[in-house]
Amino acid sequence: MAGGVGAIVPAAGQGLRLGMQSAKAFVRVAGAPLIVQTLRALHEAACVRWIVLVVPPGQQSRMQRVIQRAHLTRVCAIVEGASSRAGSVARGFAALPRQAKWVLIHDGARPCVTPALIESTVAKAKRHGAVACGLPASVTVKSVDADWQVRLTLDREGLWFVQTPQVFCRDWLTEALSRVNGLLDRFPDDAAILEWAGFRVHVVPGDPLNIKVTTREDLVLAEAILRVRGSRFKARD
Repeated sequence: MAGGVGAIVPAAGQGLRLGMQSAKAFVRVAGAPLIVQTLRALHEAACVRWIVLVVPPGQQSRMQRVIQRAHLTRVCAIVEGASSRAGSVARGFAALPRQAKWVLIHDGARPCVTPALIESTVAKAKRHGAVACGLPASVTVKSVDADWQVRLTLDREGLWFVQTPQVFCRDWLTEALSRVNGLLDRFPDDAAILEWAGFRVHVVPGDPLNIKVTTREDLVLAEAILRVRGSRFKARD
């Protein structure tokens, strides 16, 4: 299955757990705003032709300046996010060019993604129709009640920690979203929407360094990863 790839990058989080004055996307890591680090990896992936960026309310003009300074020419639209991540992705999807027959969704807060992971995930999606990258569970997982008592210890055989990017055939995602009928907030990730609609989603190997920045500790780790790799992504905010 051929066709161009369009990326949706939800970056509308306020980053409250980071404890910063600025929205998470603008926090600097390894010499550039976090969102620039993420977008540069997508730019280096030859398969990605269009990028739609979803940002916090009222931040479109500021983000446009950041994008221009970083010369991120594949960003074709910057749209305002919704109250939930799923709603933000739906808004991004509505702004994606019709020529994009494959939809890649990647968290704006995962700046350590590599072009190689992006390209391999897209290649596997074109074989299977829908994929999410992830890592097999390497620790014991327990279900705990409100009193901190263990209810169930899960067999980690077959359990995976799911990451982004996730890549879907556009027609499949369109049909899945039409079936959801306004109940987007019930789904924990984008792949779950297609699963609920009856499409088969394959999980493919991700990258343990493809971390999501949520806390200050995550930010320190992301900084270290990008510095060790030799970050080439310099920009002024």
